[in-house]
Amino acid sequence: MIFQKHIPKFPLDHYVDGIIYIEGNNKGTGLPKTAMSLVFNLEDNFKLFVDKSFTTSIDYKKHWVAGLQTKPTNVSSYGNSKMIVIQFKTLGAFVFLNDPLHYYTDHYIPLDQVFHADADDTWEQLKEAKTMGEMFLITENFLYRKLLTNKLPNPKLINTVEILCQKNPELSITDLCKQFNISRKHLSYLAKEYAGVSPKMLQSLNRFQNTLKIISKTNTDKLTDVAYELSYFDQSHFNNDFKRFTDLKPTEYVKKVLLNPTLKIVPHFIPFQ
Repeated sequence: MIFQKHIPKFPLDHYVDGIIYIEGNNKGTGLPKTAMSLVFNLEDNFKLFVDKSFTTSIDYKKHWVAGLQTKPTNVSSYGNSKMIVIQFKTLGAFVFLNDPLHYYTDHYIPLDQVFHADADDTWEQLKEAKTMGEMFLITENFLYRKLLTNKLPNPKLINTVEILCQKNPELSITDLCKQFNISRKHLSYLAKEYAGVSPKMLQSLNRFQNTLKIISKTNTDKLTDVAYELSYFDQSHFNNDFKRFTDLKPTEYVKKVLLNPTLKIVPHFIPFQ
């Protein structure tokens, strides 16, 4: 697998975690992250499976919006895979789109339905690019054209999300509502509008991502230590949360990390074998 991440220039770096070039095997299970992404597929068609057994699928060709996913998704390319992936930060995608982000949650939507002819034009330019550097520049220019600076998120939401996305938030959602003088109902509305999911789901997804990072960096056989480090109430809660987002027990995922070195580089994608 070839995996290269490019950090875009200011002001795009406020909203985009990275522009990623991926080439290689692309059949497997994608695990939930804390933000959505845009994908330009530069090689063979891409299949999104609607079942766990990789039998029934929907085809995607050139490009698509991958909304924030709250469950594992099974995907595959028809042959060799080459993709440019724009991975947003948690509140980053909203300033490039004209819709509330919950419209996209748990969906894959062809990019021309969102950006019309510009999606195809950018795809053509990426196909003709000679180097990875050219691809990153083309992608940055596409993002600059779509940047809607008048659609910045509510400051109270930004502050709340920054705390929720810490490794171990010291405040509960109720405490955050009191601290920032905002009702829980209004906070939930803002979070779904600007991030795609409720504050509680966002907090769960963030903790899950931290779990993947810890497991990918340490060959641990003591998952109780991981649960403790991330302040889970008990081991059962940790196991249930992990299976909710992966369809796997934590011990099963650890075994896959040992068998698949790529999981240390891309912990959110499990290759199918």
